[in-house]
Amino acid sequence: MIAPDRRIRARLLVTLAAFFCLCTWQTLVAQEAQSRPIDPANIDTTCAPCKDFALFANGGWLKRATIPGDQPAWGSFNELQDANFAALHSILDSAAAEARTTKNPNTRKLGLFYASCMDSSSIETAGIKPLAHDLALIAGIHDRPEIQTTLARLKRYGISVPFGFSSRQDAKNSSRVIAGIGQSGLGLPDRDYYLRADTGSVALREKYVAHITTMFRLAGDDSSAAAKGAEAVLSLENALAQASMTRVEQRNPDSTYHLLSIAEVRKLAPDINWNAYFTGIGIAPATEINVSQPRFLAAADSLLREAPVTTWKSYLRWHLLANSASALDARFDDESFRFNSGVLTGVTQQHPRWRRCLERTDRSLGEILGQAYVETHFTPEAKARALQMVKNVQAEFRSRLKALTWMSDATKQKAYAKLNAIVNKIGYPDKWRDYSALQITPGDFLHNTRQVAAFATARDLAKIGKPLDRSEWGMTPPTVNAYYSSSLNEIVFPAGIMQPPFFNPQADDAVNYGGMGAVIGHELTHGFDDQGRKFDARGNLSGWWSDADAAAFTSRADIVADQFDGYVAVDSLHVNGHLTLGENLADLGGLTIAYGAYRRSLEGKPEPEKLDGYTGPQRFFLAWAQVWRNVARPEYTRLLVNTNPHAPAVFRIIGPLSNMPEFAEAFSCKPGDTMVREMRAEVW
Repeated sequence: MIAPDRRIRARLLVTLAAFFCLCTWQTLVAQEAQSRPIDPANIDTTCAPCKDFALFANGGWLKRATIPGDQPAWGSFNELQDANFAALHSILDSAAAEARTTKNPNTRKLGLFYASCMDSSSIETAGIKPLAHDLALIAGIHDRPEIQTTLARLKRYGISVPFGFSSRQDAKNSSRVIAGIGQSGLGLPDRDYYLRADTGSVALREKYVAHITTMFRLAGDDSSAAAKGAEAVLSLENALAQASMTRVEQRNPDSTYHLLSIAEVRKLAPDINWNAYFTGIGIAPATEINVSQPRFLAAADSLLREAPVTTWKSYLRWHLLANSASALDARFDDESFRFNSGVLTGVTQQHPRWRRCLERTDRSLGEILGQAYVETHFTPEAKARALQMVKNVQAEFRSRLKALTWMSDATKQKAYAKLNAIVNKIGYPDKWRDYSALQITPGDFLHNTRQVAAFATARDLAKIGKPLDRSEWGMTPPTVNAYYSSSLNEIVFPAGIMQPPFFNPQADDAVNYGGMGAVIGHELTHGFDDQGRKFDARGNLSGWWSDADAAAFTSRADIVADQFDGYVAVDSLHVNGHLTLGENLADLGGLTIAYGAYRRSLEGKPEPEKLDGYTGPQRFFLAWAQVWRNVARPEYTRLLVNTNPHAPAVFRIIGPLSNMPEFAEAFSCKPGDTMVREMRAEVW
């Protein structure tokens, strides 16, 4: 994946630490759309490119940039996303106006859902009444079987506590879909938020308890009962956190594959009534399940047996409220925003309602909205040109594989087979999702969100035991992002990202290869990074590398991990080089391959003349840097460094480029310059 997940898709720009030079970081209030593929006004020529290329490439933009009050960060991804949102806003306004008269069922669903979200008056009038039935059921819990009944009911609403249960592609038999269980059920962003003893973490937990207390009071508790319930929630979640795997541990796919028979699952978690759970979520009993974290499931089972029923009631009530807050009246919505956006990311104001409803509609009815989007905002010509770039990048990677001296011929042959088998998905799905079973009604926004959650849950669980459908997409077409799937061996580029600054039909090849070409190379090399290399051409977890080749790869990857461990993101908080290793390897490999593909595209042609005073190679690297231009709030930086597998944006510029002799040559950098590493990382 090129960017963080969709909940935190904005990029970061943070303190340069060891790569700081004598140029000045500034932010002003003007923000303008970029009108040229490489705009000289965005460049700061007072900072030498060989000292700090991130600031050289983006310093002019930084002097004009500011972070909007409703954003945790601002950069190229946000600029493009805003343009997409403007197009989607128009589509949704039209759908809402036509919803009650149209003969098109998809337009009707789209319009009714968006309109029910936009109807803030009805939402305010309803208050907490839409949750009254579920809150009463939780209040009426008397014993542990009733707790488990509630877990299944919440699962149907899309609330996975204390564990997640879903369909999974079998990692070792990729053609089939099985059931899977994974750790879940925490209200804070990560297990470490519960376990760290530093002053900041302790203070954050206190704010979390205060937040839960406020939500309980809004739901009708007196102050004493609300505070007691909040402490019970923290206690239970803390126990779950202690049993959870770290994010770095979960990066090893071998560590999360434990295919168990249902008898073995019952032995691991004997206090869960599995037959009743399966009935409650609406499926036939599973015969085998991949339990990603057996220790966690055993701990959850123990807590279901030993934790007080009153504690479980507080926990279930809390997760129901937290999950529903954005669909309730402003008291709940604002309090949820205050903690989850204000405390955790530093954002000072909510997005306007139309944007919040737009994003909710994209998450809920993404392929209906996406179908309308691509009809007017993605051309066949753009798709064809992108596909040609993919082929060129793949050809360059194949050539580089052949030239590797550290990989054996036997492993190379399997690598060629995997490369040849990669499926390229560009723009939008060939087969659109069928929403005919989904019922959306006028009014009652919370009801509609429940309908969507129930539809999505049933659709997911229905896959268990059936052959894999390789045509599905994991992102909606308007998304500004891209991804590689190890288990499907596919690279996916939604229409949303196929626009400037990533891809520009009017730009020279240097800019497009430095932007979209590097994104393509990034996703392509994910198939061969520290995680992806463990999956074969069909997406099976098979370990197809020899031990010697794996060791040679690891020694090169360790250099990258060590480099990123040295970067200071904010205050004294370092980047986690092992958490971000896959993305950092993909940046380095993707840029290296994209640059080779760019040079390949010039074979038989004269060297392009300078544009705006910069050579083709220089424009290639400037294009990469402008993709990652960004400013971010310190709270948001801390959140992403603690939880996200992507390094802060500034290090995604200087990190890979400081390892590339092609960059040093393009800007005449010399040994000893900050952007030239003495110990250079090289994989592909």
